[in-house]
Amino acid sequence: MSLRPGNNKKKGQKHQNTYTYHHNKGSLISRKILSSPLDLLCDRCLDILSWKVKFNKYHPLKNPGKCNQCLGKNIYKAYRTICDSCATKEGKKRCTKCGEEVENYAKPDVRNNPEAGVKKKSPVMELIKTLKKKYQKTVYRKINTGVRIEYDEEKGIIDEETKEVIISLDKIVKSDDDEDEENGEDENDVEEDNNDEEDKKEEKNEIKENKKEEENINGKEGEDIDTSSKPEE
Repeated sequence: MSLRPGNNKKKGQKHQNTYTYHHNKGSLISRKILSSPLDLLCDRCLDILSWKVKFNKYHPLKNPGKCNQCLGKNIYKAYRTICDSCATKEGKKRCTKCGEEVENYAKPDVRNNPEAGVKKKSPVMELIKTLKKKYQKTVYRKINTGVRIEYDEEKGIIDEETKEVIISLDKIVKSDDDEDEENGEDENDVEEDNNDEEDKKEEKNEIKENKKEEENINGKEGEDIDTSSKPEE
């Protein structure tokens, strides 16, 4: 290197990164790395593991690791030194990678947050499944038109904005007498359907018998005509 002024400028690295790294979408290993949870970490450890995940330097665990506190093989996440139960033991918060106490854990990316993809079931939707099919159709029709529904203990299923009753409470809460009546109506409907089928069968049989009688009568008339119309000698 020359000691002359103006020649001591530091050069850049030999291989310049002209484009960022991208994971292979079809690779199973890349999918596993991208879905690795990055929770219960401090800010610094989260940045380190996020960089490893981003540039495919993260190596998931194949076998459970040993915890440095409880000495049990309870670690199922890579680069961790403390298990989740020891990290949150006695109300304290410790980083599962470095083991230092923190006030609040760093918030991971939505993609690496194990609780982000969990959808809570709506109690109203669970209630709708217990209704009759015709009532379910009316509720779903309202939802498809953009109506927000909620459950009122006094009225039933109502519109959240206009407070209009969609399904009244007496149709949701069924008593034993109502269930017996419904079962009786269903049995009567089945009996009526069976009776209708029997009547239809009898009508078909009668039509077939009438056709056979007409064919026999026509056949006899034809025979009479043939015998009477012989050629004269």
